[in-house]
Amino acid sequence: MNHIRNGRIFAACHPQDPARIRIVRYEEGDMRALVADAATGAHQRLILVSSLHPTAVTGTGNRRKSGYAPEDAPPATGPPAPPQLQEPAAEVTDWFDGMPGRRFRVALPPRLLLLNSNQRLHHRRADITRVLRRAAWAASRGLPSLERAHIIGVLHPEDRQRRDPANWYPSFKACVDGLVDQGVLEDDDHTRVVGPDMRIGHVVSGSRLVLHVRELPPGESAPELRK
Repeated sequence: MNHIRNGRIFAACHPQDPARIRIVRYEEGDMRALVADAATGAHQRLILVSSLHPTAVTGTGNRRKSGYAPEDAPPATGPPAPPQLQEPAAEVTDWFDGMPGRRFRVALPPRLLLLNSNQRLHHRRADITRVLRRAAWAASRGLPSLERAHIIGVLHPEDRQRRDPANWYPSFKACVDGLVDQGVLEDDDHTRVVGPDMRIGHVVSGSRLVLHVRELPPGESAPELRK
């Protein structure tokens, strides 16, 4: 299998799986390859080479849903791929209706794997948090530094089933940390940030998170914690 080479980085084929691995040791003919997390080099383990595909699509042009494929693999030939979804339209809801202060919108890409407080993802939690935090960091590039802010986090689900948006707090928290990483906020403690208040938005294919950020004017005090 000449597509498996030491040092090569493979990414998970499933569109909602952010995992990336690096080949640490493999010799032609081995049934398993030693791999590690691509970013950190940690969590070395052996995986079957049958899960290391040469491309992320099958011979018929369908996207694989399991295993890994090289990040640097050229596009495979086959039936034309379906057109990519266009950027979902911005919300028509004014989440800060009548409130003063500058407003900003930080939209994460659709189809990211999200953290839900009801899920049992202990072994994946750190990886998912890192991806969400990095996505919010990238999406907030260009925003000014704000001394204080009111944040509303909107979950755009992939269907119209009933949901409790508060269950996605771990995802929103990771996104707010991404704003701090970007320098939009110095910190996210209660003296600087009101929220994130969590809401449900319109349906988006693949689901997505959007942060709506309002700069708190000097005359508006953040609510103090009271006994």
